[in-house]
Amino acid sequence: MGDLPEKIGKYQVRSMLGEGAMGVVYEGFDPDIERQVAIKILHPHLVTEKSGGEFLERFKREAKSAARCIHPNIVMVLEYGQDQDMPYIVMEFVEGSSLQEIIKTGRGIVLQKSLSIISQLLKALHTAHQLGIVHRDIKSANVMILRDGGSVKLADFGIARVAESPELTMTGAIVGTPKYMAPEQMFGLKVDSRADLFSVTMVFLDLLALLPKSPSIPRSSLPEIANLPPNNRIDNTILYPTALIPVLLKGLAVGQADRYQNAREFVQGIKDVLPKLKAATAGASTVDEATAVARKVDVGSQTPVSLAPVPAIDESSIQVSRTAATSPDELDSMTNLLVDYVGPIARNIMVAYDRENTPAGELVTALSKEIPEAEEREEFLKRWETMSGTRIDATRIGNSGTKVNATEVRSFDDDMLRKMGEDYAGYIGPLASRLVRHHAESSSSLEQLVESLASEIPDTKDGEKFRNHWLRS
Repeated sequence: MGDLPEKIGKYQVRSMLGEGAMGVVYEGFDPDIERQVAIKILHPHLVTEKSGGEFLERFKREAKSAARCIHPNIVMVLEYGQDQDMPYIVMEFVEGSSLQEIIKTGRGIVLQKSLSIISQLLKALHTAHQLGIVHRDIKSANVMILRDGGSVKLADFGIARVAESPELTMTGAIVGTPKYMAPEQMFGLKVDSRADLFSVTMVFLDLLALLPKSPSIPRSSLPEIANLPPNNRIDNTILYPTALIPVLLKGLAVGQADRYQNAREFVQGIKDVLPKLKAATAGASTVDEATAVARKVDVGSQTPVSLAPVPAIDESSIQVSRTAATSPDELDSMTNLLVDYVGPIARNIMVAYDRENTPAGELVTALSKEIPEAEEREEFLKRWETMSGTRIDATRIGNSGTKVNATEVRSFDDDMLRKMGEDYAGYIGPLASRLVRHHAESSSSLEQLVESLASEIPDTKDGEKFRNHWLRS
């Protein structure tokens, strides 16, 4: 990002706190009221590129959306401004660490703390959703754990969509972080507040994966979920508290109608299984605290949650390695190459990986697993070998997610899948062909394939029209 600016607007700049795909966040100081703040600016090249207006509009919308969300579990936006044509947002300064940083340490997170974090997230989203605002990028990196050890703040409404706002015009663009994205968001379909609840469940999995081993809590593996996109990357070998399995499965339902319909319903789902958790644990503090949080989720409630003490994580021990193993030029080349195989979501996929800490060979191998077709994965890696002059260990390339093998996919006639994709594009847009291929890989019959695709079409009448055409022909 170059040299640290001395000032942004009236604010003194003290240090850089972080950098993402859209911009940079600085620690600042307001000299008028002598207060620490966080200042977020766009990357300059995003404003000057052809799509600069798109990013600028999204950035302005972040300020508007977040400023409307007044809640103790949401990072507060204080000001929006411009300094020499550079837009910036001023936010409250949060002292703590992101959940992603804490997870990277591998330290155990007790069940009580996990339930508290998820409950606070759902309270924050309840407020946003009541205002018609969908966050669209819930992930561990956007969940801040304050240094008091228990309080949570949700950050970065940078790609939130206000329900009443007109659609932006970037054709085929998908925003979000692939691992946490709901299936409908990944495939460019209509997104509403239920997509955020899917993402919260993915964060819940992150937390529960670090639950300390205890014989007092019965655990089970999460069953494989049919038609779940491979980008979600769920490890089915991890054991989760058995009582929570139904909650997790409902939160991760591929169909929006099968998922929790709102944040309050999600909290109630957790509350309903608390007696089973209580019976499986030695103390009642976990249940009592989570129940207290659940009772606070009422429509229009802005009351801060009074949390019972929870075991704190020693955040001073958090050390995030930065080895910069892959150069910026290599990252750009990988991204441009990946675009040829997965389209515009390539840039979003890149964000999901720890790019700076992964050697180029390992990163490009991991990226190849995001390509659905085996032949295309091999071609992608061969092209990279030619471009980089390095050889990739082919033995490290596995099947992507839970897909069936290529011979099973070919049980459907290629010409039929192509025509189906062309027809389907009239219902859902430019990602139709890829979505048809995705569902073909997990469907055992034409009826199952057509039904899966029809269920993704937002308009019920259009879904029935598509279903009748392909089952009749």
